Amino acid sequence: MRTFYPNEEFNNLITPYISNEEYQKTRNIMHHGMNRYDHMVRVAYYSYKITKFCHLNYRSTVKAAVLHDFFLEDYNDKKAKILVNHPMLALENSKKYFELSDLEQDIIKTHMFPIGKNIPKYLESWIVNIVDDFAFVFERGYVLKENMSVAFSMVILMFLVFVKRW
Repeated sequence: MRTFYPNEEFNNLITPYISNEEYQKTRNIMHHGMNRYDHMVRVAYYSYKITKFCHLNYRSTVKAAVLHDFFLEDYNDKKAKILVNHPMLALENSKKYFELSDLEQDIIKTHMFPIGKNIPKYLESWIVNIVDDFAFVFERGYVLKENMSVAFSMVILMFLVFVKRW
């Protein structure tokens, strides 16, 4: 099993979820020009960095972020319908294999706001929502790989401005 990031704590946090046999199947599903597994781990890592820096509940954030797209349907079949409904598909699938707190459920079901209908209730939910959007932009090639640290810094800056207004 691969670990992506040079952070032992992060790798230990994601191991119970990424080692699940059903979760491993997400490696074979394309998502934003890469596989869904890599996308979910990327979102979890950057969400971890931000929530830990902000002294928020980074453990639950990592758990929910690494599960936020945990479903096996392929977008190519019914793109529009799955795009809008996939947070609920991911939530239901995640609940089959793992116990989820209210915070974790909120993160998963609201990660597509405003496209999805559910408005995030927690700061951690907003963070995963924003990080997922930035990951999409990066993964689709709109941000060059050498500029990822700049994009990540922008996410932190946007979040801090958001918190100040909250």
